[in-house]
Amino acid sequence: MLAMAMLLSPVAWAPGATAQARFQGAGQTSRIDCDGGEAHIEGASNTIVVDGPCTLLSVQGAGNVVTVDLAVKSTIRVVGSSNRVTWRAPGKARPRVSSSGADNHIRPAP
Repeated sequence: MLAMAMLLSPVAWAPGATAQARFQGAGQTSRIDCDGGEAHIEGASNTIVVDGPCTLLSVQGAGNVVTVDLAVKSTIRVVGSSNRVTWRAPGKARPRVSSSGADNHIRPAP
């Protein structure tokens, strides 16, 4: 009963709190919404679409393919190998990008 009550209880957000979307898995296809905040993806061989606008995209793992909508001021962080991130941002905005690992590709959408 207590577990059910906890699941049904609304989550209280502090003023100024940043929305966060999280995904963990392997070999999955999914769509998440960062709702103007952050998106965190962990795993391997996933195909993820992140609706935004996101201020931060963090990808950790290997072989993930991620498409993300970014905010004007945004950051992409990728840790791992063979991840592919394609991003869109308003106007001529460009994200700050950091990548550690081998064969990660981070590029704007065509």
